[in-house]
Amino acid sequence: MRAATTVILLAFLMDAGVFGQRFPAGGQAGTVSVESAHALMKDVIYNELHDREKDSFWEYRSHVVTSRKDVLREQIETPEGPVYRVLARSGKPLAGAQETEERARLDELLRSPEKLAKVEQEHEADEARLGKVMALLPKAYVFRYVGARTGDRVVMDFAPNPKFVPSGYMDRILSGLAGQVVVNQRLKRMISMDGHIAQRINFGFGLLGYVEPGGTFRIHRTQVSAAHWKTDLVSVNVHGRILLFSDVSKQEKETRWGFTRVPLDISLRQAGEDLRDAASAYVATARTAGSGDTLAENGREQ
Repeated sequence: MRAATTVILLAFLMDAGVFGQRFPAGGQAGTVSVESAHALMKDVIYNELHDREKDSFWEYRSHVVTSRKDVLREQIETPEGPVYRVLARSGKPLAGAQETEERARLDELLRSPEKLAKVEQEHEADEARLGKVMALLPKAYVFRYVGARTGDRVVMDFAPNPKFVPSGYMDRILSGLAGQVVVNQRLKRMISMDGHIAQRINFGFGLLGYVEPGGTFRIHRTQVSAAHWKTDLVSVNVHGRILLFSDVSKQEKETRWGFTRVPLDISLRQAGEDLRDAASAYVATARTAGSGDTLAENGREQ
């Protein structure tokens, strides 16, 4: 069973581009109409849900920091699923045994249909779970505009909808969140979402578990092409327990950058070669800049 905090993290990892984009009735791209915050958010969620279609693949760099690890990696999306190669740990490029082990791990993955199938199955399961969670957002929250709506960017507060009746595990988590969302009202795309757990979330009256109030999350999206948006920041800090024994606390921050589109028919062999080239280029750059400096230079903070 996945932890509540992992569900929260997955619920807002929204990757891909515009597909089947929805615009106001009687309007078209480039046209902005005055509509309720709730109606605008429904259109935004519609677009994000339809972004799950695989109409583009991308290569990018990812920096993940948790209480237990600090990892820099290069990742490529392929028809068989995402594959990656670790470039550095704790700010230091892989070398010696670490580099040998990582090269062997990637080679074994690329040669194993079973392991690749498992990676793809897990990815598809996460996508399906994400779709279900996002579809609930317009029902679970009340949205209202904050400040004047000028230009393409608009800001909305969101809070639990008192009329929403949670019917499952994910619903209970959603019902405890509140915060602020920024959207592009012309393209109807989400730019960022900052939230916090407004109240303690109990499962089984607290006997089965709970999530503490005060936890926070932040998601930021960036437009990488005329029609595509990608998540470039996810930050989660939550605390809780499940069944009184399992600690579901999560402190994680992932920053992504350098999005480059790759062919839709990219092969695993080509992806592997590209990842090896990226690793070699990173090591060469790190040696020139000095060990540990590359992360500071490339890891853009939001």
